Amino acid sequence: MKANILAIDDDQLLLSLLEKALGKAGHTVTGAADPVQALKLLDQHGFDLVITDVNMPKLSGIKVLEMVKALDETIEVIILTGGDEQRFENAIAAMRLGASDFLLKPLRNMDELLVAVEKALEKRKLALNVRQLTESLERMRNTDFLTGICTRRYFFERLSIELMRTKRYLKPISCLLVDIDHLGQINADYGISCGDQVLAHVARLLVETTRGTDIVGRYGGEEFIVALPETSREAAQTTAEKLRKRIEEHNLHFGGKEVTLTVSIGVASFEEATSIGDLVAQASVALQNAKRAGRNRVCVEATP
Repeated sequence: MKANILAIDDDQLLLSLLEKALGKAGHTVTGAADPVQALKLLDQHGFDLVITDVNMPKLSGIKVLEMVKALDETIEVIILTGGDEQRFENAIAAMRLGASDFLLKPLRNMDELLVAVEKALEKRKLALNVRQLTESLERMRNTDFLTGICTRRYFFERLSIELMRTKRYLKPISCLLVDIDHLGQINADYGISCGDQVLAHVARLLVETTRGTDIVGRYGGEEFIVALPETSREAAQTTAEKLRKRIEEHNLHFGGKEVTLTVSIGVASFEEATSIGDLVAQASVALQNAKRAGRNRVCVEATP
């Protein structure tokens, strides 16, 4: 594994030796005598591994290790030390903070360093794979497999964060409950596979028609839920009507036939949200009013 390595040591001769040996092994090496400047480089460039001396005038190698791990825990760190004083204490501290290895100077030969580097890079590769897998699993957990939008659970996680922000900054927030009209009849007439495509089709239109800051989620069955941060009741009603028209104007083509689609939408909003339950309950009442009034319409529930 070829890597981008940052070497930090106030000994210029050792830096030159490290650059030469590691460069010969195929790695890209950046040397820095000043640990403070080195950390700035670390923040600007993507390094896989840091090799640092433990005793330096401006910043200790232990502190460098701590700051590297705070920036990205998958970046591996090898500590070098040349002094006998506090060697044991430094080694324990380094290992506790996640150092990959702790080597004594002068190095007996460069093979010792190269073995430590290879071991550190394998550890980083494994950590990156675990991170990628974890992120992939998290995306799967948070994404509705059929529509590609937020699951109900993840939607409410994000909404709770928005409500806290709303309360703190006294901003309005609105909620839309969107129900696909007569989806059961569509399933009966065209089959479940058509119904699935209707759900995906409507979800795509909702995402395309709302802002990037809005949150679109699957609420259950044929219902979707949309959170509109920093949006008043009047503006939410306008957005809801825009969504209703967009869906009405974009029917689904399935099996050579055109499937007519409409939605009913309930709108709720209040300037100072008290709870998620209140907001969704108001939107649900408005949605039921829209359905009772004949569907394919937007109804707004007044705030209490």
